[in-house]
Amino acid sequence: MVRETFPGLLYALLLQDLPESMLMAMVVFSLLNLRIWDRRVVLVGLLQTLTNLVRLLPIAFGMHSVILIISISIYTRLFTRAQLSKTFLSALVCFALLGVTELIYVRPLLSFTGLQYEEVFADPFLRAAFALPDMMVLLAVALGKDYYNRKRGLVC
Repeated sequence: MVRETFPGLLYALLLQDLPESMLMAMVVFSLLNLRIWDRRVVLVGLLQTLTNLVRLLPIAFGMHSVILIISISIYTRLFTRAQLSKTFLSALVCFALLGVTELIYVRPLLSFTGLQYEEVFADPFLRAAFALPDMMVLLAVALGKDYYNRKRGLVC
């Protein structure tokens, strides 16, 4: 397991976790038919970014994802009063989308670049670069669903 340094952790928070958390909040809001251009998205995204520090805890692999799914669901519920079951389902869909996207592109990208996963994870700049395809997919889903919601008059 790779140990993170404090400056590396800050860079990772700013370069990967913050944009990814904002985009995840946008996806969850769009799946709930809420406005994605709202200050509540920023608040949920910022709280989720801070919650990403759970990666530093000595817990079993995958448990951080469970914690992050629960946290984004609770934050969204607190700021929007949407049903907790719907926010949880939206968060699950968002994380599933993230997982499937990573399964599709990470291995080919690693073989193309000749890098090892540990090298990428240890360098916050590489980590942010490798997260770009995820972020593009999240942005496309959030904007596409928001467009659909606006066309159908579903936005609350």
